[in-house]
Amino acid sequence: MRMSIVTFISDYGPRDYHVAIAKAQLLNWSPAAIAVDIAHSVEHFDLVETAYLMKSCWKSFPMGTTHVLGVKSQLSRMPLVAVKDNQYFVSADNGVLAMILDEFPDELYEIDLPIQDADASFPMGNIFMQIAAHLSRGGHPQMIGKRTDYWENLSFPQAYLSGGGIQCQVVHIDDYGNMVLNFTRQMFQDYIGHRNFVIHARATHKSGLRNIYNTFQPKELADGIPFATWGVNDFLVVAMKNATILNGGGAARLMGYQKMSNIFIEFND
Repeated sequence: MRMSIVTFISDYGPRDYHVAIAKAQLLNWSPAAIAVDIAHSVEHFDLVETAYLMKSCWKSFPMGTTHVLGVKSQLSRMPLVAVKDNQYFVSADNGVLAMILDEFPDELYEIDLPIQDADASFPMGNIFMQIAAHLSRGGHPQMIGKRTDYWENLSFPQAYLSGGGIQCQVVHIDDYGNMVLNFTRQMFQDYIGHRNFVIHARATHKSGLRNIYNTFQPKELADGIPFATWGVNDFLVVAMKNATILNGGGAARLMGYQKMSNIFIEFND
């Protein structure tokens, strides 16, 4: 029996039954499927956070993996299956696919399966699982849908050049309270390189943050001192040493930031 991975991301949270129903349906139709949770505490209806989390991990999964996207998943039209690098993405047509992939997928299908009334508000409970089970068993999306060129095309927030630097946004606040910016190591190499730079963030010294560490535990810094580092996914993170949501608030709270707040990186020759 063919085994394949089906991942789940949703905003249903860890305390309710919706994800359990979805997994039960998947296993009813595809008993050999391997269910993997990516996250279920995404802020409600937050497609930016959904896209960031998926960008950070989907390429780590093997070919043939199916990703079920359950954030803001209420159906206004038939669901979509995007195919990229031999992986499948099952989603409502809400713009998140474009935000994750940053380009049109290798193939895109509009699904043509009978749906129930409940599918409009809770597609993870039935129609998404029918699709995921079909794909996990080795079925092709063309068997349950038709090729299409239309999808809701939303853009992931982009850092941009502005007045001697780069304007960034906080796209995610992790469970430690660290702030993740929409600025990557590759962007740093492309725009800053060996030039001097200052990350202007509140609650830092007037000189700002002038170094990016390669660790979340810089030995030379005392507890509670802000610093910048690279995440495992190569996104820039602004943190406070040993500060967490549980022991005082974490960097975002203590420095007065929330998601989509601006942080400016100044650079000069």
